[in-house]
Amino acid sequence: MSLNQLHKEIEEKGIKFLFTDYYDTIVHRRVHPNYTQRIWAKLMIRELGLPISIDELYFIRQASVKYLIGKLGKEDVEIPYEALKQEICKRLINADIISIDEKEAFISLFEDADVRAESSVQYLNQDVLDTLKYFKSKGVKVYLVSDFYGSKTLFEKLLVHHGISDVFDEVYSSAELEKSKHAGTIYAPILSELSIEAKDVIMIGDNLRSDYTNAIKSGLNAYQLPHKKYLKKNKRNNFGNDKKRLNNIINDVYKTCNKRSSIPYTEYIVFYHTFIERMYETAKRKKLKDLFFLSREGQYLKKLFDSYQDFAVIDESKKIKTHYLKISRQASLQIALKDLDVENFGYLQKKYSNLSVDDFLLAVNCPEDLKKQIISELKVDGNTVVEGFFTSTIFKNLKENTKFKAHYDAHRHANHEAFKTYINSFNSDIETNGISLVDIGWGGTMQESIYKFFNYKIPVTGYYLGLGEIYDIQPKTQRYGLNFSLLPYTDYNDSIIMANMQLYEQFSAADHGSALGYSLDAKDYTLEYHKPEEKWLYDNHIKAHQEEMFTLHKGLLKRLETLCYSEENMQNAMTKMALKVGLFQNTKKLKFLDTLSHGFYQNVGNNQVGITYKAPKIENPIKYGISFLMTPEKNFRYLVKLKPLLYKKNKLIAALTPMYLIYLYYGVNKYVRFKVLNRLFLLKYNMFK
Repeated sequence: MSLNQLHKEIEEKGIKFLFTDYYDTIVHRRVHPNYTQRIWAKLMIRELGLPISIDELYFIRQASVKYLIGKLGKEDVEIPYEALKQEICKRLINADIISIDEKEAFISLFEDADVRAESSVQYLNQDVLDTLKYFKSKGVKVYLVSDFYGSKTLFEKLLVHHGISDVFDEVYSSAELEKSKHAGTIYAPILSELSIEAKDVIMIGDNLRSDYTNAIKSGLNAYQLPHKKYLKKNKRNNFGNDKKRLNNIINDVYKTCNKRSSIPYTEYIVFYHTFIERMYETAKRKKLKDLFFLSREGQYLKKLFDSYQDFAVIDESKKIKTHYLKISRQASLQIALKDLDVENFGYLQKKYSNLSVDDFLLAVNCPEDLKKQIISELKVDGNTVVEGFFTSTIFKNLKENTKFKAHYDAHRHANHEAFKTYINSFNSDIETNGISLVDIGWGGTMQESIYKFFNYKIPVTGYYLGLGEIYDIQPKTQRYGLNFSLLPYTDYNDSIIMANMQLYEQFSAADHGSALGYSLDAKDYTLEYHKPEEKWLYDNHIKAHQEEMFTLHKGLLKRLETLCYSEENMQNAMTKMALKVGLFQNTKKLKFLDTLSHGFYQNVGNNQVGITYKAPKIENPIKYGISFLMTPEKNFRYLVKLKPLLYKKNKLIAALTPMYLIYLYYGVNKYVRFKVLNRLFLLKYNMFK
């Protein structure tokens, strides 16, 4: 942009004072002007946990402005900022969206959310800014005069954000003065306040009426910057939609992660990032003060959450405290053990009803030497799997064994005291607030054990990436799957996203071993063991995988910040990507999966190494085939394992398997069911969900 004519006018006329517009003069927006208020709505909802959609809050703000225009007899940019805040609050309180007690928090956040929304989409017009700085250095006074809905302090915060606050001698906002350039009423009061003559001032701006014509009428000099280009840009920004933009971003991540230079499956960051975003929003909505991330997957999840919170938080004093709690299924069993006469070993009974004596003693951390003595006294083969172990004579005899009883009692008391000390070390008021756990999932074994540890008195709530099993949920042990869930029922998206749950665990593995139990003498109060296969896998593959995903996460923070998508939009976008990830597995990915399998380790039961796949039981092939054709999503968890299995048996057959045709069928099936049949029949109530 050439500003030579402006320089010439200022110098020839001996201008002493520069009045300058803000929007499309000093800064430009990357979005339509009204879209910033949708971003504001998104931020307010996220930070305050409001039970309302982005569009609803946005339209409440728009309606409040329209009402105040009529009530006050002013233009929209002349409405006092405080009056706008109060009017929006009245409507939200009346609609039971916020309480009267929450009004102060809403108003306190209002301006900072506007600043965040505006600053996230603004960029400087360097040519005009350089001109202002040049004349500022020559002794000319520079004043910001803008028709703007916000307060003077809001403007000042934006200037600080851009690092240009020192350019301006004073800031004037139409909403602050209740007068505007558009109406031509703002110039006289400013001239009077500054005690300057209009002929010594030039107004610089892009709007013909506000910045040029009305300035001339008020006796000022004026210079109009090119305007049509930005009008056209704003009109273009009125088109398009959030859903399409979101899909483009997710597709871009998928394509980036499938380049030859990328580590396989780093696109899983989309699932992790979405979970963390929903966890943050849920925590704000439920007013949670502390979150306990459970090891080992919780180590990476906590890192992502802390990063998300640092980026998203507006009021630092309202940050959620995050803790990393080292625990495992095996360790959780130790802390929950009751007296041997009443302990039913519920989890082991449910998961591993058939056990060997050796595996059971391992599950209660019995030392190797003592284990051999006990097995010898029982006169059994310790490695032989006993059918119905917990109802067997062998188990009855084990419970009566003196050495076992002594170990059991000492062991559970030591673990209880150590875990109690460990929990207290986090300085969280769990008696008042309960315990909020964050983990990958899938059912809540550790959640149940912690609840049991506190004698069923303290509420222990679980927030999981996915909920894949249903336990006997009690009012004090509620649990939620934020990306997918069997509760309250499983829909199409849940069925697709929950496939390959083991990979969610693998990609969020920790850099330390599994917790076996607790001791007051141990570091962090935990006794750990790092399986060599797991350590090798983390050091050689998972660590780099997580680092690459974290870089992608940082990119998503910025790219999604100014996008006002709904949870439904994201759920559908994740489902589309999950279909591609599950069906399109090239040789590089299949080799990576095989490597992962050798480092997957279960630390309870038979301590199995390797990822296992269960094939579906097909009793009636015809009936099964019809079921697949109608609701293929229910079998997606098997299809994602098809290529890895074929790859191990015959690489050629794996390469020739027409996965793309299957992918196309999923698309056609979903379209017919939810776009065509949904309008004509009641089949969705009987066949589809």
